[in-house]
Amino acid sequence: MKQVVIVAPSFAPASNPPTQRVRFFGRHLPKFGWRPTVLTVDPRFYEDRLDPEISALVPPDLEVRRTSAWPAQLTRRLGIGDLGIRAYWPMRRVLRTMRPDLVFIPGPPWHTFLLGPAMGVPYVLDYIDPWVSSAGADGRWWTKAFWYRQMALALEPRAVRHAAHITAVSDGTNDGVRAQYPWLAADRCTGIPYGIEPSDFDALRARPRPQHIWDAGDGHLHLVSVGAMLPNGYETLRALLAGLRGEPRIRLHFVGTTYEANPRAKLVEPIAKAMGLGDIVTEHPARVPYLDALNLLTSADGIVALGSSEAHYTASKIFPSIFARRPLLAIYHEASSVCDIVRRSRGGTLVTYSDTHRAESRTPEIAKGLHDMFAYDPADVCWDIFNEYTAERMTERLAAVFDRCVSS
Repeated sequence: MKQVVIVAPSFAPASNPPTQRVRFFGRHLPKFGWRPTVLTVDPRFYEDRLDPEISALVPPDLEVRRTSAWPAQLTRRLGIGDLGIRAYWPMRRVLRTMRPDLVFIPGPPWHTFLLGPAMGVPYVLDYIDPWVSSAGADGRWWTKAFWYRQMALALEPRAVRHAAHITAVSDGTNDGVRAQYPWLAADRCTGIPYGIEPSDFDALRARPRPQHIWDAGDGHLHLVSVGAMLPNGYETLRALLAGLRGEPRIRLHFVGTTYEANPRAKLVEPIAKAMGLGDIVTEHPARVPYLDALNLLTSADGIVALGSSEAHYTASKIFPSIFARRPLLAIYHEASSVCDIVRRSRGGTLVTYSDTHRAESRTPEIAKGLHDMFAYDPADVCWDIFNEYTAERMTERLAAVFDRCVSS
């Protein structure tokens, strides 16, 4: 069996999206001829909110090696909190003692991408988010975002150029990397969404958690939207809020709208208040642990899933919303892969928009959807179509990439 080291500075009991992606792959890779070892950092160096129950979801036979890191309480005095930077040298020292057939490096954090060229074996970079983004592109040289972006622009090309392959959570994310580096051939890139891990819902139902966002006995219908507020999703948000005006029985809760553990500002409530909906819309902007997020989805009277104006927006985040088995209203750009998933599965009520017929023109359809969604019956869902979207199937695609990298 071939050996792969997965470089993941943040792993269980951390509860962020990169942790779940690595956990999914680590569970299923042995089925496809690859024995994974997760190289990560001791949790005492994390700043993430930890969830010990995430560790119980890690396969007991998955090898996990942990390193030290520079303490954040020291490095933050220099303006450095990024775990990838703080753990770079300790992880490099351990990685150099290992002899895998391949190294797999998800990001963020992204500075660990630079470990790839130093290894002397094929390595694959995996983009969960872009390293070079629009943050800091405004030319304000006195900001931290500006200099972080300059560093990314200087460091990323070497890591990308020498990578055996690039994977990402969507083809659109890969397109963004290729737009940044036109010399990167399309056949060196593969989109591999998160997929769905049904066993996580089984674990949650076996050990249910309380939720403290709403009062389930107050006589209202409580809808929840869990996840970050997308930068290009505000038009969709306003369309939803406009459609909500005719539904006094509904209370809508936005949870985890930022990537921050201690958010400095709310993103949704100010818009709701400006539209006169402050009494029925609440926002809890801090990111919640993975299992708490699933618990909110399964506890709500209904779920709202919002897309953005970006047509390539990936389907990955729709899977937990459908597998929660609650009434679902999905509002997405018509070109998003989410639309195909919802239609084929009959997993919820779908409202679409386009570049021509913008989201805010779909307010009547959204208002109708807020009513129609409660006709949902999980027995009507075509669950079999999700067989091709499981974390196991996504891992099979990743293993095929690994096989090509070591055989070329």
